[in-house]
Amino acid sequence: MKKHIGKQYRLNVDIKNEPADSISGGSILVLQTKKQDWEYLENTRTTFFAPKDTQDWKTYTITGAIDPEAQKMWFTLVTYGNGDFYFDNMKLEIKEGESWVELPIEGGDFEKSSAGNPLKGFKNAESAKKKGMVVSLENQEGRGQSLRIHAEGGTIDNRFFYGNNTAGGKYVNCGGTKIYYETYGNGEPLLLLHGNGGSISSFTGQIEEFAKSYKVIVVDTRGQGKSTDTQTQHFSYNLFAEDMKTLLDSLGLKQVNVVGWSDGGNTGLLLASKYPEYVKKLVTMGANLNPSDKAIDKKMLKTIDKDLKRLKAQKDTDIVVIRLLEMLLQEPNISPESLSTIKAKTLVVAGEHDLILENHTQLIGASIPGAKVSILKGQTHEVVVDNPKLFNQVVLEFLKA
Repeated sequence: MKKHIGKQYRLNVDIKNEPADSISGGSILVLQTKKQDWEYLENTRTTFFAPKDTQDWKTYTITGAIDPEAQKMWFTLVTYGNGDFYFDNMKLEIKEGESWVELPIEGGDFEKSSAGNPLKGFKNAESAKKKGMVVSLENQEGRGQSLRIHAEGGTIDNRFFYGNNTAGGKYVNCGGTKIYYETYGNGEPLLLLHGNGGSISSFTGQIEEFAKSYKVIVVDTRGQGKSTDTQTQHFSYNLFAEDMKTLLDSLGLKQVNVVGWSDGGNTGLLLASKYPEYVKKLVTMGANLNPSDKAIDKKMLKTIDKDLKRLKAQKDTDIVVIRLLEMLLQEPNISPESLSTIKAKTLVVAGEHDLILENHTQLIGASIPGAKVSILKGQTHEVVVDNPKLFNQVVLEFLKA
């Protein structure tokens, strides 16, 4: 993609969903990388979930811009749960001036695919070879060949179960706003707080492991996931912290262990500094005290600002998304001195290649009495998802010490 840096793209994909239940479906993941496949440009990650109420072919369009550092683009066909899911006619276009120019995706229409091995030549095709999964080609009149993925029995991804657990999910009223949470396991309470634009499912790689030793309380932050937001005021981490206090009060809990990732780490710092009696142990991952380039990578700040301007210029943009991005550029505003009130035993974590600058992470640790700092070698801001085994090990060793 090097020759197309900065240009707009659009990906059209034909999808037909025939899910067997309400939590199954098909989706498309778009992600740009640097030279190496694992060098993800996280700000380019876009997941499009095809509506579940359609069993007819429909064309869906995903749009975006080519990142200045991008060299490759990945288009991943994703199914979760049970049913029949069909994909066809992947078509990528780049905007050149006022015109759209197609960049052919090899095999994107499946017309030359082999009936014996429909995914031959596709990257990571091994992921479709699961028990209960059948991949085949479907010949349909007037359409030709399309890819069919049939899944049944044991193929549901927990990522789509957590956050949609009707048996374990509840709401608490926070000043007219309904905050959704789920609980798992038994033991000391452990509150998990996700990052900006995330949800309970952000901790798919942690919930099951942590629930073996703790009563895990995992929350959709205000306006995200299943939590509502009826107010028009700006989002703030102080507001999020107040929501968490209200939640813990409703459960009659104090001295709770808290693990916060990114925005969740900021909320955890405020909860622990403003209400020390509520937090027993605190782990922050990729937290920051302010939105300046002394704390956050300059390129990320520029990307957020650019995305925010683009979204504000579009019609029918979700106002919650705009407010979340605005918060990243305006918040938090935590003074290092205010962290001296934290009584909780604290571990401050960041990746070696985090969006949060290492000096800033060290500042947070130095401002909290007795806090430890752990910089995870070779890891990024996304270590929670990219390397859950390592992240879980670091957190559990700290909590159990």
